[in-house]
Amino acid sequence: MKFLALSLGIAVAANATAADLMAVSTAPVADLPRGLSFSATAFAADDFIAAKDIDDAWTQPADPRAGRNLAVAFGRAGLDYTGDGWSVGVFTRADGFGRTNRDSIVVYQASEDPLRLLDTNRTYGLDYEFTGFSAHGVRFAIALPLASETLSGSLALNLLKADRLRIERVVGQVEVEDGTANIHGVRTLLYDGLDYESPTDPNPGRSDFRPATRKDGEAGYGYALDFALYWQATPELRVDLAVNDLLGKLSWKNVPLLTQRVDVDGINQTQWPTRPGGMASFNNTSRYQDVDLDLDPRMRLAATWTRDALVLGASLSARSGAVLPEFSAGWQFAEEGIIALSYETRFDSIGIGVRYGPLQLALRADSTDVGEAKALGAAIGLNYHF
Repeated sequence: MKFLALSLGIAVAANATAADLMAVSTAPVADLPRGLSFSATAFAADDFIAAKDIDDAWTQPADPRAGRNLAVAFGRAGLDYTGDGWSVGVFTRADGFGRTNRDSIVVYQASEDPLRLLDTNRTYGLDYEFTGFSAHGVRFAIALPLASETLSGSLALNLLKADRLRIERVVGQVEVEDGTANIHGVRTLLYDGLDYESPTDPNPGRSDFRPATRKDGEAGYGYALDFALYWQATPELRVDLAVNDLLGKLSWKNVPLLTQRVDVDGINQTQWPTRPGGMASFNNTSRYQDVDLDLDPRMRLAATWTRDALVLGASLSARSGAVLPEFSAGWQFAEEGIIALSYETRFDSIGIGVRYGPLQLALRADSTDVGEAKALGAAIGLNYHF
């Protein structure tokens, strides 16, 4: 039991693990002591700009990587009661995941001074997609009847109430040759935060949502399954597997959908500051759409090796093709006290976590300067055992 408590403690204390970064629920309920627990974790990271600027005006130049650039954000807070082989809890969660390329970031960064794009003959391929949502709900978990002293598992059902939704996609091309640009692209924005504008407004904006009739939106319900498995391979080696959001779905009705199409040929320095010259076409379409969102499963596979007070770990967490490898080391400095350090290689972030008695705290970043950090995370947990 002491080994089990130590292993579980390290997993929480290093909440700097990729599992927590992906907000994956990991421990089988049969391995958890009876009592109440509260936990909250949040993490945001991207490949190209400071995390604090990701959803705001960029206060510094972007530094995208070659090829695919990711932006991820996860947050979860929950309160659980664990009994003998079962648990029930309430939670709230928010998830965001975006993918883009280097060209899209360069063009977006130049949007406030687009003339600089005309200095170099080049073709920019635009490719951006983002899905974000929030929800709250209840979670019921039971231990699986596995006839083994070294193997345990659990299955959980999450019943969800949908909150916010944003799905955005941009595809297109910007071609620059001899100081002249041709721009062709399509943006679709499915977002419950779009404000309705009357189609009779005499001064429409290019980003106005103007359907023929107004409809009231409705956030629906959903569900998802979680699975966790723990194997005590040897007295020193433990292996954990967790999968969240299996077969998960969420629904919304009458979500505003704005489609914007831009086709501009022959724009140059004298035309761009005022209105495009040459051939220009701007077309907007506004309508409502029902949405059934399939949740992307999140997975974590981890191994923990323990000897005396030393605990070493390695893990892989994955979602939507994004893989976060991580390595951790922890030290039990008191009977109920553990400190752990971890390094996550995808965003080069370092985490430190401390567990002492019923309290767990953790922080993570890829820079000591919060204003410069592309990866930021924090977690807190409190347990009361009967």
